[in-house]
Amino acid sequence: MKCWNVRDQTTEALENLLRRKYAEIKADAKAATMAATIEEAKFYIEAKFRAKAFANDIELELIRRKYNGEEE
Repeated sequence: MKCWNVRDQTTEALENLLRRKYAEIKADAKAATMAATIEEAKFYIEAKFRAKAFANDIELELIRRKYNGEEE
């Protein structure tokens, strides 16, 4: 079974995924402010940073494609 790789995806698919990740980041930030306990807030903040790290990987790949002229 092949792993998911950012380089195997089309530019359009990456842009759609990036939009969804930013919506997820915004939702996690809102949920962290409404958390009832510190542990819940920590969970949402960690989820936010995991999603942001993934979004950064996608953005870096889109920049690399634009720089190298590989846009589809």
